Parts: sequence; C-alpha cells; structure tokens
Amino acid sequence: MKKTLFLLAALSLTASASAATTIDYGTWDGTRQVADAALIAAFNKSHPDIVVKYNLVPWGVYWQKASAMVAGGSTFDVMWMNLDNFPFYQSQGALSPITLDAKLAASLPASRTAPYRVNNQLYGVPLGPQPVTVYINRALFKERGVPIPTANWTYAQMLDAAKKLTFVKDGKQYFGINGADLQTDLEYGMSFYYSAGGQGLVKKTAGGYAPSLDATFQKTSQQLLDLIYKDKVAAGPQAASQQGYQVFLAGQMGILVSGSWMVSTWDQNKALDWAFAPFPSEGGLKPRPVVSAHALVVPTGSKNKAAAQTFITWMNTSPQAQRTLAQNGLLPTLAETYKSQYLQALPGRNAQTVFAQLPNSVVINADIRSLSNLPEVLTVLNQKLNLAWTNNVKLPDAIAQAQAAMAGLLKQSK
Repeated sequence: MKKTLFLLAALSLTASASAATTIDYGTWDGTRQVADAALIAAFNKSHPDIVVKYNLVPWGVYWQKASAMVAGGSTFDVMWMNLDNFPFYQSQGALSPITLDAKLAASLPASRTAPYRVNNQLYGVPLGPQPVTVYINRALFKERGVPIPTANWTYAQMLDAAKKLTFVKDGKQYFGINGADLQTDLEYGMSFYYSAGGQGLVKKTAGGYAPSLDATFQKTSQQLLDLIYKDKVAAGPQAASQQGYQVFLAGQMGILVSGSWMVSTWDQNKALDWAFAPFPSEGGLKPRPVVSAHALVVPTGSKNKAAAQTFITWMNTSPQAQRTLAQNGLLPTLAETYKSQYLQALPGRNAQTVFAQLPNSVVINADIRSLSNLPEVLTVLNQKLNLAWTNNVKLPDAIAQAQAAMAGLLKQSK
C-alpha cells in the first residue's frame, strides 16, 4: 500500500511539473543578475504552475532579438523595454496590452506608467525608477583634500573637484570624471541638460515635430565636451582603454555619473570607498536628472500571455519582490514604500540622496514617446554628436548636422 501511495505521489508530481507553463524572461541588464536570480526563485516557488526561464542577453544582441520579434520570429514571453524603442514596437503591433487588477494598477505611480499608455491601454510596467546618480570615491576625495559634496553642490564645484582628482600616481593615471559617457543625447549627459533648464530634444509644432537643439543644449554639450578636451579631467572615447565604470571600479576615478542600478558592481572591489553624491545644480536651478523608465512588456508573439502578466504583476507589486530588490540595493517599483529597506541595504553610502532627487527627476524622452520613428531620430543625433565626442568634428558643426538630419526624419514622424 505504501509503495502504491509513493508511486501515485510521484506520478502526481510529474504530472504537475509537466503541466507547468514555462515563460522566457529576457533582459540585457547584467547588474541585476543576482537580484533577478533571487526574484525568479521566489516566484517559481510561490507559483508552481509557472516556471520562469532567465535569459541575459548582451545589449546589441538583445535588440537583434527584438527585431526578429517584430518580423514574426520566436520571442521571449516577458521582455525588458526602454522608452526610446517603445514607440516603434508598440506602433508595429509587436506588444500586447497588459491588464492589471484595478487595485494593483492604482498602487503603481501614474507618472511612471503614463509613458507606456497608448489610447488608454497599458503596454509596459516600469520595474522601479532607475535614476541617473553621481558616485564618488571618498578615499580619493580625502587624499586630494577635496570637500565631500553637499546638497548645494554646483557644476562649477564639481568641475573644480574633477580637476583636483585628475593626477598621476605610481605610474597610474587617475581621472576626475567619466566625460566620455556624458554625450548630451544620452541619459547621463541629458541629466545635465535638463538640470540647466533644458526642455527636451524635440518640440511639437503646428505642422508636426522639429528638433530643439537650443542654446541650453549647445551650452551644456560644450561644457561636457570640455571635460575631455579643454579641462582634461576625463579620458576621451578614443583614448579610453576601459569604460568609465571600470576605471571607477578600479579606484582610479573620483566622480562617476551613472545609474543607481550599478551598486552591485561596486561589490567586486571591496576596497572601493564609494558613496552617492547629490547631482550638481547649474545656474541656481534645482537639479533634474533623468530617470530611465525601463519596463516589462509582453510581446504579441508570446504564447503564454496570461502567465507572463502574472509574472509582471508579481514583480512590480508583491511585497516579496519589492523587498528583494530593495535589499539588493535596487529601487523597486514602489520605491518610497520600501525606502527603509533600501537605505538599510546601503549603510553609510549617502543613499538618501537618491530619494532626494527623485521628485525633480525627468523621465527620459517621455514627451516624445508618441513618435513612431523615435529610435531613428535618436540614433542620428547620437551618431552626429559622437563625431564631436571623438574629436572628429567641431561641436557646432556636429549639432548643425544633427539638427538637419533630425528635421528630415521628423517630417516623416507620425
């Protein structure tokens, strides 16, 4: 009898396992890998009828996969999506509407879900605010006699600090800041542009849309480019043998402008004495750094949409998921609710600075999300500005070329 019961139990478990729905979860963000592993393990345990398969794909390959999705090929069931690419995929019918329970939907910050609503349909759920932040190497600040930044830190003070933090020691080059990452069309550089009073790269006109690379954009671009070629406090793209975050990780950079999601990377160097710093102000204005609104979406090609939506809902609203993210030093969707867990996970790192800047932060390109060819518009701007950042074209010429190319594309925008 016991043997029969054992066999029946084994058959029941086998049937249950075979009945489980497997969903493929695709992401490019390796900085979240440890947290994602914990989240997926917890979800699989609490939802035995759904098995989540994790797919970490490099950035370039990831978007090739996304293109294949639009062409009708195989796809993930849940994907990370950024706001720059969202209009194209949504306009092509490549994304499925997401239906959330009304109570759950009301708990999500409307300002973050709004960019992913089209005709009152929700197509993406941002997985936490992901703000651009400033990191400092406190050991280098102390060694060079540079004051630790306070809440009233200005761009001029940041530049002065970067100059003092640029030096050579024991044959090693130390840099003040990661200037090569600060092109004004990208999230890090755009944070300075918005903080200087910028209103957006594209403006709506009576006839449609037009580029808006105005005086603020030009001035901010020049300031940031000068960090490399005039002030010489940063390595240029052509001279840099490592990415900015790698130099900071090695302890050879004083200031790094990057994303709040990088905290797990710094654990690779236990000797690194890092902390958050306030984003610098410009012209007496309140800093307005960018928030990258990356979201979870369900591709139209998914064969497991119901299970995919269950996973997305759990990731964004379950207390277990929110605590797991906060305890790993990542901002969860309900960031303010789990603020204490986040701060406890990063003691002595000045992490309250991240929350202080959130109310004034700008969701990147939220104002032009309806442009069907937004990726092409942003790509041509990036290509032209990159000519200046690599010192192949003078900045005014690069901006003029970008303005003309963007104008041509924007005439075709819907």
